[in-house]
Amino acid sequence: MFEALMKFGGYRVDYLNRDRAGSSLALGLYVLGGLPANQSYSRAAKRNLFTGLCLIREQHEEYNLVAVYLDVNSPNEAHRPAYQQMKRDMKAGMFHRLCVPVVRDLISNTEQYSDFWNFYRELEWMDILSTESGLLSPVHFHCLVEYPIASAA
Repeated sequence: MFEALMKFGGYRVDYLNRDRAGSSLALGLYVLGGLPANQSYSRAAKRNLFTGLCLIREQHEEYNLVAVYLDVNSPNEAHRPAYQQMKRDMKAGMFHRLCVPVVRDLISNTEQYSDFWNFYRELEWMDILSTESGLLSPVHFHCLVEYPIASAA
């Protein structure tokens, strides 16, 4: 995992608890972090990964966690490999609950918002959970417009 954190464009997908895949309780975790020039690894990705995993464990959800997706990239990059694999897995029905430590990682700009909105509408149902409140809290996608979206510069 650490190697993925050390390279811009690095990514990793890990599958866990495969027997839970497809169940109504199955959960995926998506983590994104950048890699500033003065850092040897993505501290943001590491922090978000540990925050997500700790809260998942505290909420007794670790046995429902079926996949962890990690991208070290720009939030404005639409073709992040782990993000794209996450969408394929969700479309295949592997899980319908997604934990994202930082919701803006899904909708950082207008293009990303549109991409995720179109994806969201294709699914039968999906729950988005965030750790931003210090708990695993549901986020209603129609309310995501309240989150500040960076301009697509």
